Amino acid sequence: MSKQLFAAVSMGFAVVHFIGETVWHLKYGQYLPMLIVDYIAIGLLVFSGSVFLTTKRSPGLLCGAWGFEFCLNYRTFFSRMEVLSLGSGDAMTEIEALFLGSLLGITAICFLLAMLLCYKQGYDR
Repeated sequence: MSKQLFAAVSMGFAVVHFIGETVWHLKYGQYLPMLIVDYIAIGLLVFSGSVFLTTKRSPGLLCGAWGFEFCLNYRTFFSRMEVLSLGSGDAMTEIEALFLGSLLGITAICFLLAMLLCYKQGYDR
């Protein structure tokens, strides 16, 4: 995957995340600080992706954005897993955990790709 394509995919992921999170919030509601932290992650991906696309520099911003996104998904996934392990989850919690586990895998791969991009760009100069 080219560096520019990765940056564009990052921004596309942010748009999908924004739409999904906003729809979830409007339909089910959530504690406002939890929505804001998602919007911070989205903003980081959009900002870092656009900086990389326009300058072909600063892969560290993209890496940091994916790192934040990964940590956010890690926390969210394991909060659902904790509920399920305590036996207090329902069918919806199981669906959420499955979905969030998939997102965790995607963000882990993107975070690793972003770290590789940073590492390789250091040697491209």
